[in-house]
Amino acid sequence: MGSQIAQQCALFGLDVALVDAQPDQLDRAVTSNRGHLERRVEKGRLSIEDMEAALSRVKTVSHVDAAAREADFVIEAIVEQARAKRDLFRILDAVAPAHAILATNSSTIGISQIAGKTRPDRSINMHFFHPVLVMDLCEVVRGPQTSDETVRRALTWSRRMGRTAIVVEREIDGFIVNRILGAASREAFALLADEVATVEDIDTATRTGLNWPMGPFELSDFSGLDTVLGVRRDRMQREHQPGDEATVAILERLVASGRLGRKSGRGFYDYSEDPPAPLPLPD
Repeated sequence: MGSQIAQQCALFGLDVALVDAQPDQLDRAVTSNRGHLERRVEKGRLSIEDMEAALSRVKTVSHVDAAAREADFVIEAIVEQARAKRDLFRILDAVAPAHAILATNSSTIGISQIAGKTRPDRSINMHFFHPVLVMDLCEVVRGPQTSDETVRRALTWSRRMGRTAIVVEREIDGFIVNRILGAASREAFALLADEVATVEDIDTATRTGLNWPMGPFELSDFSGLDTVLGVRRDRMQREHQPGDEATVAILERLVASGRLGRKSGRGFYDYSEDPPAPLPLPD
């Protein structure tokens, strides 16, 4: 997410410092972004000159202070854990200029749980969608202490990056898209648990009947089943909804068996097959 957010900025003329503590992650990010842009060149959607210019605007660094010291805008996209994000925000608050906006890309953790007393008026959620270089939307989510000026700047920045930006005026779990998607996904898991239909047929029904690009189980595999499980467990504790138990129980069985989705090669589907083949659920 972070690497593609950085590259999206660079495509629209913004200079970016991309930070990761692991140099190999930065190398992979650069290689991946070049691949994405090269495909645009092949399709005639981007010139070679514009591609090279965009790639050159992203500088990779391994220390937060070097990246944030002169930043006007900081977008955090680290692991989806509130404590880790809070720790990073404290570092950013000490390093970044006083005028800088601190944003989190979190899709599940509101800025009030991350910023705390760390310049809360200039902190905000900016939720981009994966893959950022393709997906157009950015949800700008106002925290309880986020200032109107910060919301305005976040909207301006998102649109300057070439994204469509909308405002969520009140901090709620799941914001807009994931809240709606979560309700549909809970129903899909409940249908699976009740043996109403198979994984493959539920995915096919939502793709062809609702025109979704992915079915709910394909999307879960894409997101990482361990990540989805953590989010669903947390949300079940905060605001229980019908179908939560079925969702968590199925995901726990898959994760316990080492099936984490695309990243492990097996989840609801076996990705060693072409096309991916549906797998039976573990006992």
